[in-house]
Amino acid sequence: MALEEIFPFIYGVRILYVNAFLLAEDEAITLVDSGLANREGTFLRALSEIKHSPGELKHIVLTHHHTDHAGNLAALVEASGADVWAHPLEAPIVRGTVPLPRSNPKSIMLKMLWPLVGRLSIYGRLAPAPVDHEVADGEELPIGGGLKVVHTPGHTSGHIAVLMPRHGGVLFVGDAATNILGLRPPLGMSTLDMAQAKDSIRKLGELEFETACFGHGGVLKGKANAAFRRFVEKLAR
Repeated sequence: MALEEIFPFIYGVRILYVNAFLLAEDEAITLVDSGLANREGTFLRALSEIKHSPGELKHIVLTHHHTDHAGNLAALVEASGADVWAHPLEAPIVRGTVPLPRSNPKSIMLKMLWPLVGRLSIYGRLAPAPVDHEVADGEELPIGGGLKVVHTPGHTSGHIAVLMPRHGGVLFVGDAATNILGLRPPLGMSTLDMAQAKDSIRKLGELEFETACFGHGGVLKGKANAAFRRFVEKLAR
């Protein structure tokens, strides 16, 4: 585990190649995403490192249902009693009332690799978890300092990013884009609709934020929205 302080009381938690984020400025702690399966102990240790107990984790915001982002959700809810917030299109998958869909049924690469990738223990199965609050595009949540929901479909149908107004605007991107060797669209073989994903990147480029935190890749600090706008221009070429 790598625990990174992004701002005072805002932390990135990295497990292998995926990031989640703890927002501990308020009395009720909020977690954005829950990381790879079978690693709930990592988050409990992270809470301990920042001098908090599992019971202080009150909210988990899920950007989307992929198991590298939702893998510890059920276990963390059981350990903490936290409420879960997710988009209505993600909620039935998270609850286990509909089967976990294939990330991109059209991807030849995914079809070739799935016999191997699907067996890796880091993916595991998505244990059903409650979704207490279904969130809508543009909704301001009464948690995390007033997180604003931005529906960013493409990677999955119900993918969301969330924008924190504090610190000049902190955008939690999820997998709407990555920051690996520069800004990039989400990985094609795990993206349901790439054209829609690029439209969502354009939507993010219209927002005002100084910092961007990604599910995959490093934090972008200082005029991050300008970097997104340059990225949008690049996509349009």
